Amino acid sequence: MRSFVVLTVLLAAAASAQEVPVDTTNLPPKTEPFEVVLLRSVYDDERPLVAVPMRLVNESAYPVYFGAAPALWAGSAIVGADLDPALRLTAAQGLNFGVTFALKNLIQRPRPYIAVDGVDARDRGHQGDEIFDPHSFPSGHTSSAFVIATSVGLSYPEWYVIAPAAVWASAMGVARVWHGVHYPSDVAVGAAIGIASGAAVHILMPDVFGDEDAVAMPVQVVVPL
Repeated sequence: MRSFVVLTVLLAAAASAQEVPVDTTNLPPKTEPFEVVLLRSVYDDERPLVAVPMRLVNESAYPVYFGAAPALWAGSAIVGADLDPALRLTAAQGLNFGVTFALKNLIQRPRPYIAVDGVDARDRGHQGDEIFDPHSFPSGHTSSAFVIATSVGLSYPEWYVIAPAAVWASAMGVARVWHGVHYPSDVAVGAAIGIASGAAVHILMPDVFGDEDAVAMPVQVVVPL
């Protein structure tokens, strides 16, 4: 009987209690996938010390991509140097392009500026109505940068060739994330594809022209970076 009275009192108190509003002003931040958090940590840094080199590196992409192999062919022919590095670079770029864009069209991942709130494209090539390449994974700019750095570095294994090429290729990957056109995983896989393409061609085509004893080519002609 006593238990029944206590239970009755508690139920009555609960029924008469007023509803307490929930404070929504101090809720924890929205939980986002780790990769989006990492993307924002790079994208949100708009300091001139970061923005200026990111834009410069991004603008260097196409001149180096399309100029590296022709410059190497022309320079080698002019000074009578080994033509195999130019051939390997050309073949590696072709292999890299095929693998990268096959994966892009197979996976068709939307770019960050399309899928992530608050992220816009800073790259001029992605600000118009018609986008040449709407797919994000993997990063073609990054794979192209790393295939050049890898191929040239393997053909001319000197620190003053390898170090600048590696720094430039790595900066290209970061720049693509900063520009809001790629996720970090796009860049990581793009770098792996570029390195693998350059290394594979170097192994499969060690000496095609048979001019491996030709005059060494000046470094300033080899690396157009």
